[in-house]
Amino acid sequence: MKIAVSGETPGRDYNLTQIAEYLNQYGVSAIEIWPENIPALEGKETVKRLYKNRNISAAANILRTKNIETACVAFGAAFDKELCSDTYLYTRELIRSIETAVELGASFVNHYLYYLSMTDKADVEKMKKIYSPAIEVAEKNSIYLVLENEAHDSTKNPIEMRHIVEAMGSSNFKTNFDVTNYYQASYEGFPYAYEVLKEYIAYVHIKDGCLNFPEHGHRMETLGEGMSGFLSGEKIQYPVIGTGAVNLDGLIKVLHRDHVTHWCTLEPHTTREYWHQYVKLEIEYLKNRNIN
Repeated sequence: MKIAVSGETPGRDYNLTQIAEYLNQYGVSAIEIWPENIPALEGKETVKRLYKNRNISAAANILRTKNIETACVAFGAAFDKELCSDTYLYTRELIRSIETAVELGASFVNHYLYYLSMTDKADVEKMKKIYSPAIEVAEKNSIYLVLENEAHDSTKNPIEMRHIVEAMGSSNFKTNFDVTNYYQASYEGFPYAYEVLKEYIAYVHIKDGCLNFPEHGHRMETLGEGMSGFLSGEKIQYPVIGTGAVNLDGLIKVLHRDHVTHWCTLEPHTTREYWHQYVKLEIEYLKNRNIN
């Protein structure tokens, strides 16, 4: 397995050249790219979370010059209620993210349900209408659409995630496994959720989590949103990996054993100041566990 780093958090403060230079400095050669990492086409207006009007070829040139590989293209339009209200637009922009992955040489497009399906059970027929055209494009281009589990939508339950993936009926539609997001949903992320989903896992996010207790020195800079499930009312805290409540060592061991993914992508949820600290410590953690 190889290490990648999500461009979501640093993209709030740094342009793509700066992010690539930091990754070089920290010994990582791959990024999970987000729309906000990619500069706009000259004279064009961009929309947050969308790849429309972004200069993909310029981004490809920056990454090539800095020897940074694109592990994954992230498509987060599901977190925008207005974008989700127009399912035709949503599908069209998901297809654009697949085309972006092709242009950047990535094999994965990470995406979400969120405002598309906030209920305990997903409307799989609705999901098929939204995803089927994109799945067809993904299959033609050997791209995997990997659906990430979140704590507040239909994917919070690993059984329901399995149901959704199976209902799509494509070997190019799988899941991005985020063990800490299952913890946030009050499910045992490892080993339970992993065992439920392991044949459908193609990509993995790595971060750690625990309950927020300010009296224990937990910082506002690494405070997350609310827990769901039986831990509702609590908030999640994101400590440096290996220091939280999630069994990441156990997960990493079986990821090596089962060869379910090529990537372990770090996803520090914090501010610019602490992002640097987290990335350096977490890269060391993964390298010490034979992830290169």
